[in-house]
Amino acid sequence: MAKEAQIDDNHFFQIYGLNARPPATLNAALARAIESMHRTLYTESKGEMTADELRFLAESGIDVEEHPDLSDPMMDYATAFAAILATSLTTAEVAKRLRGVTAVRVRQMIGDGTLYAIRIDGRWRIPEFQFQGDVLVPNIGSVNATINRELDAVSVLRWYTTPDAELETADGTVLSPLAWLKAGLRQAPVVELARDL
Repeated sequence: MAKEAQIDDNHFFQIYGLNARPPATLNAALARAIESMHRTLYTESKGEMTADELRFLAESGIDVEEHPDLSDPMMDYATAFAAILATSLTTAEVAKRLRGVTAVRVRQMIGDGTLYAIRIDGRWRIPEFQFQGDVLVPNIGSVNATINRELDAVSVLRWYTTPDAELETADGTVLSPLAWLKAGLRQAPVVELARDL
């Protein structure tokens, strides 16, 4: 049963172009992700409004009650960011993986935007979703170079892994940008979508 759960966990990570990591590694990455995020202070939304404002909103049919059972977008983001960090590679690891490529060349690829990377604690981390075995996903460099460099890693990964109606195959299957590139299909429509991010 435990082995079956592990296979499911591995499959979940693979869907997003990541490799599964032990819980301790993910927890450490989650802590780093939360520490590196902008601090946001939360209070109950009702506590930020006057009684008259609350009454007006309630009379307008707006639900002003707190719903702690709903998912927390910040925690969802932090968890996704932690998973990216936990499975990302250093420049040296990328150079080793892309046989024949030096760490200097990897940094050049980061500089020209063809390799998407995150700077954490002064060091580059390269998200693993860009790789297919020991090579880069076909044409991902052209797409990466088009993506706005101000976009955060979670937004980039979610864009790459979310099916887009503009990427429909001849048999009617709608693919994500990452799946489209992995299938070896034309890069032009993905580059066009990346321009609009």
